[in-house]
Amino acid sequence: MTNFPDDLEAALTTHARQQNISRDEAIQRIVREWMRTHGFLDNMDEAAPPVPGKPDPEFVQYPGYFKGDGSL
Repeated sequence: MTNFPDDLEAALTTHARQQNISRDEAIQRIVREWMRTHGFLDNMDEAAPPVPGKPDPEFVQYPGYFKGDGSL
């Protein structure tokens, strides 16, 4: 695990909490966006966008409600 100065850790914790994601996921998203905007990654390197109207079971409060194809 990488430790950052206290001000960055606080900001990272706040960001992860607001996005309802883990610290590691927050770091990956921040680095990926920086790499993309600075030309180190193509837009095609990003994961496919979510399908409208179909929630991602990994990012919902009660993933146990989702069966098989990700529908209720």
